[in-house]
Amino acid sequence: MIYSLRSAWQTPCALGEFHEVNGAWQSAMLVYGPWDTGQEHTRITTWRDLPGQEFHPDALPLTQASPPQDIQVRIDDRLTPATLRRDPETWELWTAIDEHKILLTGRGPLGDLTLAKLDDIVPVIAARRTRIENRRR
Repeated sequence: MIYSLRSAWQTPCALGEFHEVNGAWQSAMLVYGPWDTGQEHTRITTWRDLPGQEFHPDALPLTQASPPQDIQVRIDDRLTPATLRRDPETWELWTAIDEHKILLTGRGPLGDLTLAKLDDIVPVIAARRTRIENRRR
């Protein structure tokens, strides 16, 4: 299961990275906007802990010093508790639904953080291939 923004305010959206353990996806990251971390962007990492494997996504060091805000986000039409941290330029939001954990990180303003299951992975894989090809040129 991969979660995406229901209404993306940054484009394009591409598969950034993923981790596979014993033939099963453990985590996947979607990148909205540029891959350059110095520009406005949003990244969503969805993961689940597999037996004997513990995954920890990269968190933003600057936001870790910021006070946490307890908020709620909508995931698949369910209000879900979340923790938001912000500094002047970046932000991160931690949440979970069922067995899936979700980390959103970004630079720039917060947009609509409503999440939904990604129904079709083919377009985000194609966008990844296009970005990689463009970087090689």
